[in-house]
Amino acid sequence: MINSVRIMSDSPAETIAIGRGLGILLQPGDILCLAGGLGAGKTCLARGIAMGLGVDETRVSSPTFVLAQEYRGRIPLYHLDLYRLGSAEEVEDAGLDEYIGGDGVAIIEWPDVYSPLLGLDRLTVKIDTASDESQRELVFIARGDRYRSILEEMKLC
Repeated sequence: MINSVRIMSDSPAETIAIGRGLGILLQPGDILCLAGGLGAGKTCLARGIAMGLGVDETRVSSPTFVLAQEYRGRIPLYHLDLYRLGSAEEVEDAGLDEYIGGDGVAIIEWPDVYSPLLGLDRLTVKIDTASDESQRELVFIARGDRYRSILEEMKLC
């Protein structure tokens, strides 16, 4: 089984389409960690994932200032942004840890703040700007058999 997949996206619309394909494959309890700089396309990818879960993507916005957004689709989607938090303790004090691994899908932007994630099976997506500013390189890294099987399915798409 593969552990990582690299995909180039040429536009925000393509990033959304990649996310939609991923969202279709997700199940309750799945954990996705999105890593990348400001403006890399994390929320754009989250919009596509939301579409794949049956959520209206126009409702999806960055949760930076509210920390968490909840959306109802075929399964719940919890979109967390840890950018303004400085430690695992702050994540737990805000109650955000309760969204992770539960009845829905958790998308976590800026996951490095929450060290307990390091021990969990998850799918991490690293997003970087390519040499052409409009392009993005998305590297999907699986930890655990569940997420390796998702990568296998994505590779076939």
